[in-house]
Amino acid sequence: MPFKLRQLGAHLAVFFLVSPLFAAGPAVERTGALAAPSASDILRSAVESKGYRVILDDGWTADFWFSRAIATASKNSPGALYPELANGEFVAVVKFTKGFSDFRGQSLASSLYTLRYQYIPQDANHMGVSPNPDFLLAIPIADDSNPADPLSFKHLVALSARATGTTHPAVVAMAAAATPAAISKDDQGMTIFTVDVPTSVSGKTERLGIILKGQATQ
Repeated sequence: MPFKLRQLGAHLAVFFLVSPLFAAGPAVERTGALAAPSASDILRSAVESKGYRVILDDGWTADFWFSRAIATASKNSPGALYPELANGEFVAVVKFTKGFSDFRGQSLASSLYTLRYQYIPQDANHMGVSPNPDFLLAIPIADDSNPADPLSFKHLVALSARATGTTHPAVVAMAAAATPAAISKDDQGMTIFTVDVPTSVSGKTERLGIILKGQATQ
């Protein structure tokens, strides 16, 4: 075999051995600070100086910047996975670079949003919506410039509905946390991003599981 053909064959062999590494599955990377001009100075100072970039198998990506210190408080929340998180608490800023389909199947445009925690009331309107009553509600960043602002349930829902352009808020479901800074799937096929977030208690973190792919069955 001529030398050039042997060399080409060697290169092809290396390519086929290495190329699966580029399709090895979902990944989580650390990124730089939140620098979007649309984010207020208060908002930029409220999140950590480094973010997370989540990359899924299909090329979908999202960037997260989590709160420097999530406040924790005990509340009466039967069945909650995160009973120590306060309703309306600011959790993160997220950039859905390719848009997002929330837990209800509603479409969110490619943009920046704040995420605030909400325990969904277990009443006739919400029973059976999700196996867990813990959600993050997405709000367009222009409508939520100060993370310290307290938001009532009614106000939070109204602001989040601006993300969907409907009467319903944009709901990002939460799940049981797994390995931090990694992607996993639960027994229902939900794709979950797990992350450790600092709390207001020095040296303590809160491990959160956030559903990125998967929707309610009803």
